[in-house]
Amino acid sequence: ASRGPRRGSDAMADRDAALRELLGEIGDGGGSDPSTSAASARVDGDDAAGGDATMMHHLNLRDLTLDASSAANAIDGLDLDLVKYADHDVVRDIMRSDVTDLKQRASSVEAKLQSVELESIKDYVAESDNLVALHGQIEGCDAILREMESLLLGFKNDLGKISSEIKSLQDQSSTMGTKLRNRKAAEYSLGAFVEDVALAPDLVLAIADGEVSEAYLRRLVELDRHLEFMRTDATASASAAARDVAPELERLRAKAAAKSREFLMDKIYALRNPKTNVQVMQQNVLLKHKYLVTFMRMNAPEVLTEVRVAYVETMSRVLRQAMAGYVASSGALRRDVAGRSDLLGANASAIAPGRDNVSGSSVFELGTRGDVLRELETTPPIIVHHVEASGAKYPREALFRSSHKLLMDTATFEYLFCAEFWGGSGGGAGAANDVFADIFAGPIVVMEDHLRESTAGLGVGPGAPGAGFGGDVDVVGVALMLRVNTEHQHIMTRRRVPCLDKYLDGVNMTLWPKFKNAHDAHVRSVIDAAAAAARSNAFSADDASVAAHHVARRYADLTRAMTSISSGAGEVVETQIESAMERLRTAVIDFLTRASARFRRRSRGVAFLVNNFERVRAAIAETSPIASVTGGAVADPMESAAYGYFTAELARLSGEYVEETLRERFGGMISFVERAEAA
Repeated sequence: ASRGPRRGSDAMADRDAALRELLGEIGDGGGSDPSTSAASARVDGDDAAGGDATMMHHLNLRDLTLDASSAANAIDGLDLDLVKYADHDVVRDIMRSDVTDLKQRASSVEAKLQSVELESIKDYVAESDNLVALHGQIEGCDAILREMESLLLGFKNDLGKISSEIKSLQDQSSTMGTKLRNRKAAEYSLGAFVEDVALAPDLVLAIADGEVSEAYLRRLVELDRHLEFMRTDATASASAAARDVAPELERLRAKAAAKSREFLMDKIYALRNPKTNVQVMQQNVLLKHKYLVTFMRMNAPEVLTEVRVAYVETMSRVLRQAMAGYVASSGALRRDVAGRSDLLGANASAIAPGRDNVSGSSVFELGTRGDVLRELETTPPIIVHHVEASGAKYPREALFRSSHKLLMDTATFEYLFCAEFWGGSGGGAGAANDVFADIFAGPIVVMEDHLRESTAGLGVGPGAPGAGFGGDVDVVGVALMLRVNTEHQHIMTRRRVPCLDKYLDGVNMTLWPKFKNAHDAHVRSVIDAAAAAARSNAFSADDASVAAHHVARRYADLTRAMTSISSGAGEVVETQIESAMERLRTAVIDFLTRASARFRRRSRGVAFLVNNFERVRAAIAETSPIASVTGGAVADPMESAAYGYFTAELARLSGEYVEETLRERFGGMISFVERAEAA
């Protein structure tokens, strides 16, 4: 199919080659340069067409002598080529050359062109069958293309119809989606309404006939949801469906409130039984059913008030009896450490020559009594019946710590229980605090009465107001009780349970006057001893002991005890005790100074003061501070004002002792030197 066009292309190429040969021969005959001719042969078709008139102007056909037939043949074959290349320099030169030579060359070119033409015709004839076959193939292709065009047009029409159908389906889908959303919204609203209004038969049966249990609590939650919906939704409560179900709903509410009351009342009255573990029942029974209180708070407040009153009465009586029984039985374990006559200045004048003053000082020592301040939060209260079997006795501060530890633990548990049981789920902290305050009013009264009774005789020494009612001056015990109470306040603060703040503050207000009275009794005793020492005669013998006086030893022990107790107790306790001890120190120093004046020889009086002051300073240096439960830093006893005072006095007295000793042995020489220096 492609041979015909290729043969035509070959014929055209042969014709162009013949023309180039003609032009080459003419160029050679005219004497022109072949390279110039070849270069000049490349001209633009538009330039050849535009230069036709110019070429014809230069041709002088009148000078040609060609015969008519030869001229006609020559012009017939070359006319187009001459016109095409008229402006070419080579053609222009040839046209201007000799006519005879041009004729010959034209005849030769014509002959060659005819030969090429004949060959081209033969080629086309030889390829005629192929051209016919090609024509048939082209027509077949046209038919196929027409069929494909028809199919594509059909597809186009079908696609147009499908597009219309798709658009229609989209419109229908959008409409259906809108309807679905509307129906879902209606279903949600109506479904929620029906669910909140309609009462399921199993709910009615469970509330009316079921026993109070965890499953019953779940039914109460569902019933409370229905009641809340009817109570808060005005539109729903005004509907016909709500009016139909309201009577049945009210009956269920009353039935649930009655069952809740009955259950809680039974459990509350069970707390009154002897030997009942109240805290276990509160934790394992009441707290598991605390939703009963929540339900009654929202739907039966008058019933809840009745239940709360019963609980307050029960727990107040149970705890009041428990605390009263404990403090009464623990009172039998009390051991009095100091009596009315165990004063710091008692028997102060008992300084006999030739022997030391060896009056005991255990009343003023801290000793093992300081253990009451260690592990205050973890040490459990004293179990009375166990201790009674062993016959052990305890000082007042140990019993004070034990009873108040029991009070704190009980109050903490009850406060947290009330906060969760009565104040949870909307009850509020105020309701829980009110319940706790009503419950613990009785136990607090018991503890206040016990505190007043147990400290009634504190600070009442001989000759003091109220001495006829008995009492003691155990100032160390009172100081320990103050420190214990301060630590208890810290413990309750750390527990974040403020329910006993007012009571513990009241304990401080009760104990501080007792401490002052007891301490003042000791100060008065020392002042009286100093006055008696001033009235006494001087020692007549030199063998009177210069050892530490028993008043100084007692004061040293008391100072060490007070320093241990006050260190780390807080600014209030430290300041109060330090102020009290400063007054006592002044009285003791006055007594010792007056006692030292009774020695006939001044050197022995100074030695007496040195021994007493050294005993006090050594006691302060040996003090072991007791850390607070808060973990705060404690003061160093060697940095206290008392330690600094006695250290300075010892330095002064040591110098005075040396001077007095030298004056006794070398008095004349010293007097001579002094007179000489004065002169």
